[in-house]
Amino acid sequence: MCLLELKSMTISTDAAMRLCETVRMLRHLAIHLPDPVCLSFLAQGDDPLPEQASPSVRATERAINAAFARIGVRAVQYLHGGEAQLSSFEFFISRKICQALDYRYDHFDDAEEAKAFGRLLKHFDFSGAVPEVETLHLTTRDNVSLSVHASIDRERPAIVLALPCGMPFDLCRDWFNALSERFFVVTWETRGLFGSCAAFDQVAVDTEAQVADLISVMNHYQLSTAHLMGICGGAVIALSAAAAHGNRVNSLSLWHGDYNLGDNDLRTAHQQNFEWLMEAAAYDRHEASDLQAMFLDQATLATTPEPIAHVVLYPYVNPELFYRYARLNDALNKTELASRLANITVPTLVVAGDADETTHIGGSRYIAASIDDAVLHVEQDGSHLAFFASTQYSKQTAFRFLEATLQPAVA
Repeated sequence: MCLLELKSMTISTDAAMRLCETVRMLRHLAIHLPDPVCLSFLAQGDDPLPEQASPSVRATERAINAAFARIGVRAVQYLHGGEAQLSSFEFFISRKICQALDYRYDHFDDAEEAKAFGRLLKHFDFSGAVPEVETLHLTTRDNVSLSVHASIDRERPAIVLALPCGMPFDLCRDWFNALSERFFVVTWETRGLFGSCAAFDQVAVDTEAQVADLISVMNHYQLSTAHLMGICGGAVIALSAAAAHGNRVNSLSLWHGDYNLGDNDLRTAHQQNFEWLMEAAAYDRHEASDLQAMFLDQATLATTPEPIAHVVLYPYVNPELFYRYARLNDALNKTELASRLANITVPTLVVAGDADETTHIGGSRYIAASIDDAVLHVEQDGSHLAFFASTQYSKQTAFRFLEATLQPAVA
């Protein structure tokens, strides 16, 4: 084999690996789309679109089909030159697949390349599981199955991480990993939105039920106490848990919390719009279906941050998920917080960003001022997106606070 052929095969092998990694990343979206999932091959810049009937394109279709079949998607249809007909979710998936392939559709032409890809598919783990994270399904007292994730070292001080309501674990995986450097970290994905839940209408969706999930996770791991960390809507869950179960809580940290304090001056336009959307969609499935149709428009992607779109779009991907997401978030939005704040007596850190257009810094200021001895930390140029993107910077704030609470009191 000449050097040029070897280099070409290496490039194609790299593309095959990127394809598998991308399909794994997109699994939350793809498996919840209605059949068939429609895709298009896109061109880069002014390059011409690939020839629909070419052997290269057909080989690429077969490779993509095989990768999607590994996550349970078996009906894929290709609309060559028809990207305008794709839903926002299908267009996003198409774009990520094409980026993974470097907008080239000749990686799977060679018979040896095809065989190598087959071997890769056989052994590639599309589940998203990693050795350093234990994942299990926990059945709660009210018979709800929760998807739970835990780090390995159970001898370390424990942190229970309340994720943003309805968001996949993958959104906060970097934060989970960062905290796991020094702590035993456990978290769970929102009830009714992950795993099997055929009887959603019989499932409690209120804040107290979500707090009970947090306690169920603690009980499963036999954690008599833990540090609580809540992100966005998860801040309401962590805050409510600290108020109701103070004897189980060592400290509380609230990050870019989405608080409804009955004052629109403490709510961004995004929060006000989201509150309306969740309340309307929670009314019934018909209303949710009508509203979810808005998110099929590709214009949705213009306001969705690219680095986290594969996870934040998840609860919008079909009408049933959207309805469940709305029910759960509407309950959080309607949670009366003021009376709970006086019941929080543990060390508390409240973090907000001075450039956050998602949640209002004023809400965090109010929360911090209403909890005895709470500390407010404002991140410069901080925002929701920065929180998820700059874990290495923000984790130092978390570590300083947590380790200060672990220091023995000075007599």
